[in-house]
This record gives sequence, C-alpha cells and structure tokens, in this order.
Amino acid sequence: MSRNRTMVQASPETIFAVLSDPRAYARFVVGNKLVRHFEPAFPEPGSGFHPTLGVGPLVLRDTTRVVEADSPRQLVLDAGMRPFAVNRTAFRLEPRGGLTEIEVEEYPVAGPAAKVWNRALDAILWLRNAELLRRLKKLAEQRQAQRAEL
Repeated sequence: MSRNRTMVQASPETIFAVLSDPRAYARFVVGNKLVRHFEPAFPEPGSGFHPTLGVGPLVLRDTTRVVEADSPRQLVLDAGMRPFAVNRTAFRLEPRGGLTEIEVEEYPVAGPAAKVWNRALDAILWLRNAELLRRLKKLAEQRQAQRAEL
C-alpha cells in the first residue's frame, strides 16, 4: 500500500472541489491523458468518469468509480487500469492550522497486480503519487488564489 502526504495552502473545500471535477484528473493524475466522459452525478458514490490512460501511443480506456464521498473530508475511488489492475485510491483532507494535509493511499484491489503486489511495485506507486500530489497541490492553490480574488 502506497501512502503519500503533503501540506497545501488551500481549504479542504477548495481541494475537494478540484477532486470533484472529473476534467481536472487529466491535469494531476500521472498517466491520465484525458477524460473522455463523466457522469453528471460525480462524485456521488457509484458515479464515475472514463479516462484514457497511457504513455505515448500505448493507451488504456477504462472507468474510475466513486466508492465513498464525504465532502470535504474524503473521496475514495476505484480506478480501473484493466487488464492490469483496479486500484483503490483514497484522498483524505485534514485541516491543519490554516493549511490542509492531503493524504493519498492507493493499492490494487483487482486484476493481476493485486495478486503479485510487492515492495517494488509499491515504491513505483509511491513515486507516481508523490508527483500526483505535487500537481494536485498546484491546482488547489491556484483555485484557492482565484477564490480569494473574487
């Protein structure tokens, strides 16, 4: 299981608003090229969006579904990368003295990756999610600054 954390100069509400925008995932999820379609009910449990994942010409088209949503504290997703894996990804937001701590926890729940998971794969996922959090932090802080200007 990979677990990463970062501190962000944005409110939990602002960060949850970014997480609630399916189009934003192409900007902060490493390997997500674009979101082809999303359900208007997102991020209600059971709703989802349909990303295209990959590097260069190698792409997968799959679905990400909401498992649990507790605005503005937590969003839990099952992110499909079939045929390789479905990963459970939990974003947790905790206010900390004017900042917000974002924790992302991710691990495979289905597919071959769930059967062969090991420390090397966990380390790769940790590195990927460190970059994911860097990008998410940037987006959330930009959105927070835009809200402050209004």
